[in-house]
Amino acid sequence: MDKNGDNCTNINNLKLDKTQRVLLLEPSVRIINEFKNHPIIHNLVDWEMLNKILKENNIKLIDFVGKGHRGVVFKGLMDDKLVAVKVPRVGAKNTIHHEGSILKEINKFGVAPIVYNFSEDFLIMEFAEGITLKEYMNHNDIDKKELLWIIEETLRQCLRLDLHKIDHTEIQGGKHIIINKNIKKIYIIDFDKAKKRRAHNFTSAMALFFGKCYIANRVKNILNISEDEESHIMELVKLYKKIVLK
Repeated sequence: MDKNGDNCTNINNLKLDKTQRVLLLEPSVRIINEFKNHPIIHNLVDWEMLNKILKENNIKLIDFVGKGHRGVVFKGLMDDKLVAVKVPRVGAKNTIHHEGSILKEINKFGVAPIVYNFSEDFLIMEFAEGITLKEYMNHNDIDKKELLWIIEETLRQCLRLDLHKIDHTEIQGGKHIIINKNIKKIYIIDFDKAKKRRAHNFTSAMALFFGKCYIANRVKNILNISEDEESHIMELVKLYKKIVLK
């Protein structure tokens, strides 16, 4: 019974072994306790703050997704929606609010996962289900029409970013482009280093698909792009730089 005369039970007062105590905890709390001993992220997250964020936003933690130089991302369930929960990495520069603000702006023209809530301490957004472009290009059975759709949609989103003067800064490499074939959707993710300035997303994407890197070589091979066609594509990029990025 508590000080107000109400019956209550604190698991710390129960005579239970370690396993029984863990099972009585909320699912998210149990997972957090497991991650506190994770070999990669155990000391990269403010676990008390994360637990508070999950409770305040009614999110059930599901899994650890990944870490970057500035943030750590988890997968969760909020109101029957899969969400990504990004929190600042302990000891790193905090760019969470900056990224949330950028996402809120670019969501208006159909780019990036939908942002649901954010502050200086967290970013809750649509979970971008799928595989990275880099992973996709390692497949041996890539369909030409599907590849053309991926290129077209990625370039379309990059062009929108350019026209709104938001530079992702990390388009090249392919790991920030997520492909979901089930719902036929392309996500551009990780805008923590994005800048509001004259943008180069479109030209970076063109170099990614038709330049000299591994992904470009795979694209040109699958689509049977000749040297003359490649030359015409690069001329288009030069024209874009001259007219649009002047």
